[in-house]
Amino acid sequence: MHANARVLLYSDTDNAGDLAGKLEQHGFQPLPATSREDALRIVTGRFPDIAIVDADRTAEGSQFRQDLRDLSPEGSMPTIVIGAADEATADDDSLQIEFLPAPFRDAELFSRLETLSRLVTMQGELTLRSETSELYGMEAPAHVARPDRISNSRVLLIADDDGQRDAVIDMIAPQKSLVAAVDVVTQPYEAIERLLQTEFDAVVAVRGDNAEGLLNLCRDLRHHANLFNMPLLVLCDDDDVMAHDQAYEAGASDVLELADAGPRLLPRLEHLVKQQRYRQAMQEVYRQSRHYAGNDALTGLFGHGYLHTHLQKQITECLARDKDLAIGFFDIARMSGFNGEYGYVAGDRLLRQIGGAIGGLVRAEDLPARFGGDKFCVVLPDTNMTSAAPVLHRIAGFINFTEFALLDVGEPVKVHLQTGCAGLQAGDTAESLIARARADSTGT
Repeated sequence: MHANARVLLYSDTDNAGDLAGKLEQHGFQPLPATSREDALRIVTGRFPDIAIVDADRTAEGSQFRQDLRDLSPEGSMPTIVIGAADEATADDDSLQIEFLPAPFRDAELFSRLETLSRLVTMQGELTLRSETSELYGMEAPAHVARPDRISNSRVLLIADDDGQRDAVIDMIAPQKSLVAAVDVVTQPYEAIERLLQTEFDAVVAVRGDNAEGLLNLCRDLRHHANLFNMPLLVLCDDDDVMAHDQAYEAGASDVLELADAGPRLLPRLEHLVKQQRYRQAMQEVYRQSRHYAGNDALTGLFGHGYLHTHLQKQITECLARDKDLAIGFFDIARMSGFNGEYGYVAGDRLLRQIGGAIGGLVRAEDLPARFGGDKFCVVLPDTNMTSAAPVLHRIAGFINFTEFALLDVGEPVKVHLQTGCAGLQAGDTAESLIARARADSTGT
């Protein structure tokens, strides 16, 4: 589920049109420019989220990157530089710049775009939350400092061949300041348990005999509630295009050819770890924001007033910048009957558990709120209906299959969430968007 990010495509190559078409196919909005002047007009007038600069063909590429820093000194626009080496200059913000050596695979480019668009969404929503919180007299950080350097990271290495294992460790060993510890397992199926036992910054996996097991690990990580953000760098022992694409499709963060990985492994590993720590820092700020005065005292989710105020700010922002926004509505069926049978104290305990479950199943940048009584909302920024609906139904499915244990209730309690979803439309207000999602939950 990625943002429908606006991507400035700064290139004067003959295949720029093909790349623009591929961006559209993947749900991004391409904004093509063939000159520095065109690119700057797009930056100041159409507010792109991410820039792609063809460094091989665009002679003014380096100057344009400096322009981006000058236009946004508090944080330059995330940029993918095509045809450049995997290392930043002293003037580059190394977290905001992705270097993609040519020739590259489409899957490689779009994997990086997905990651950058998620970070853009997280930072943008954090800024909006800060503005909303100020209206409630609360202080909330609008920005999170990006890590400049990485030290003492811990890496899990998956390799079933002793020679390949030693080769990868030798590539990492010279940078003790970056990687302080490397733990090794031989099979992909061992990884999940180790990742849950110990805090790791990244996984490096060599594609060995158990190729299908490695693909399953990629999928399992991306669907795991606690590990779905874990950086996973896959090393293939040959230049098998299909194997590389399969790894990206399954959820690998990056794929390198083992024989040529020497000069690229450490820079990519450091970059992935930086992104992970930046993401974790923002997630911590999001978690802390749930304790503010604008929250619902019973469930710890955001309250009715905060929901409406913040949603209206999101709508204004999204309509102005042509961005997607979706909202989910959950209604607990037969809650009044439960209160009548077991009492309102038991009902409140059940609401607290359901609210906690909803809050734990959404992304950090999503806004879970108690709408009132036995009704809840989840606002999903930069998300269209096609992406939002399965997420919301997955949340409802998890809760519907959960047996809740409550004090003074003699048996496990099961509930049924009626689920609705609505996407932002022109002319919407917070009230109209919520009303459509609510109507969808009841089928009216």
